[in-house]
Amino acid sequence: MTNKAKTAWRTGVLGLLVVLIPTGIYWHRAQQRFDPEAMLDVSVWLKTVSHVRVDAVGDSVWEAASGSGFVVSAQKCEIWTSHHVIANAAVIEVYPRHWPHSSGIPASVVNSNPRTDIAILRMQNCDGIRQARLGDSDTLHAGDDVYAVGNPLGLNPNSISRGIVSHTNRIANSALPYLQTDAAINHGNSGGALFNRNGEVVGVSTAIVSNRNGNNTGISYALPINLVKKETRLLHNGPPSWGDAGINNIVTLLTPDEATVFRAPQGYAALILTETPTEGPGADKLFARDVIYQMDNTPISTASQAAQFISSHNPKDTITFHLIRAGETKLVAITLTDGWRAGESPAAEYYDGHLGMTLEMWSDEQPTRPRFVNPVITKVQSLGPAHMAYIASSQKTVARNGPIVFPLQLDIKTVTGAVYNGTYTPVTGIEALEELAITAFASNLPLLLEIETWARPSPMVLEEPFQRRSTLFHRVTPALTKAATPELIPSSAEFAEPGNQAATKQVAAFDTVGNL
Repeated sequence: MTNKAKTAWRTGVLGLLVVLIPTGIYWHRAQQRFDPEAMLDVSVWLKTVSHVRVDAVGDSVWEAASGSGFVVSAQKCEIWTSHHVIANAAVIEVYPRHWPHSSGIPASVVNSNPRTDIAILRMQNCDGIRQARLGDSDTLHAGDDVYAVGNPLGLNPNSISRGIVSHTNRIANSALPYLQTDAAINHGNSGGALFNRNGEVVGVSTAIVSNRNGNNTGISYALPINLVKKETRLLHNGPPSWGDAGINNIVTLLTPDEATVFRAPQGYAALILTETPTEGPGADKLFARDVIYQMDNTPISTASQAAQFISSHNPKDTITFHLIRAGETKLVAITLTDGWRAGESPAAEYYDGHLGMTLEMWSDEQPTRPRFVNPVITKVQSLGPAHMAYIASSQKTVARNGPIVFPLQLDIKTVTGAVYNGTYTPVTGIEALEELAITAFASNLPLLLEIETWARPSPMVLEEPFQRRSTLFHRVTPALTKAATPELIPSSAEFAEPGNQAATKQVAAFDTVGNL
């Protein structure tokens, strides 16, 4: 090859490299491009309303909450979130990004696991909603960028925050390994996705370390997505299940120095039973002051490690406990039981009328309550129309003045008006509202109830008058319940706190005028 040909060849190669290298860099950066829009498009926020419970003075207590989640299947309309977000929820609504309506898409629970804090939901429809891409949490390293999407504090939907992975295997008051991150995560972010820079979900935001005010301190935890994938596969096959030895709440930690006093092997930390199990697999096999320093071939150094080791086994598996009892080494075989205990879902309460709430006319003024010309909401029945419309009852608490216990009225909610078929009608009596509800029920049309909330500036200062705080409208669809019969419903006095005679007398003295 001549010098001229060599020069031309080298020039051509050099020119090719000049073109290919920037192109390669651009392509690599394009693959690594941070795309917050894609992360937001697959994320949702959740609104829930709890089942109604009855407090010590007989009032219904209603709670709304919010959380986050992400879509994993646009075909099945499937969402993953945290169990604690939907635990005890009677109503679950899903709000995708750019959702134009005030009410969300109804969703139901497919299955959930309180131990791993994972839940699978299914929306009624998910047309046009994108699904997330799931990543590999095993590839994460400390220092990697991550992005948390959710609805922090329940007031900031479609929020995204950036941070890094602080630790990839943190055990924090649980039997599970967490990803630790400094991305800003607050209450309301629970169940939301933690993304890597490629827009893949690598974790599910679960918990935070907070200060006294409950605010983020820069330490947050997310379940690794690989653990979540494994858990959801099991949940699709049926109820959750894990091994349990029945000792979680009756052990305390001994350091290696403390354990040696019990004659545990040198260098071993240990757990000591604080009481004798009376039921479960440990009954008649484990006793108070047993010192457990090893399970099978695994040394046990913390209660969380022990819980993680036990729950990683299946029910009916057998674990050999290495322990010290009265200074002697013992090997005790424990056959695990199922740690899952299914709770009963609260049933709808019986109610008369069509709105599922109890109203009273407070026409006379009393020391603990003022006079109102509009009906006062004193109770909301669980799963009734008012409950499903996010209506809360007036709230009390039990207060004490020396030896005297009395109910302290915290707020008062009154129905001041109703809109039916476009027409507003002031509500000054229970009978008029009941007639309007009957008409709406017969025509299968909703009512829009106007509800005022009143409260004192300082709840404990009874001399201060109640002031109007807000006026809100609630869309209610009148209905009838067949959940129970009146004979099966306990009287209001039966809801009072046991032993609280003052509270019981107050509840029994209520004059219920009407049930809607």
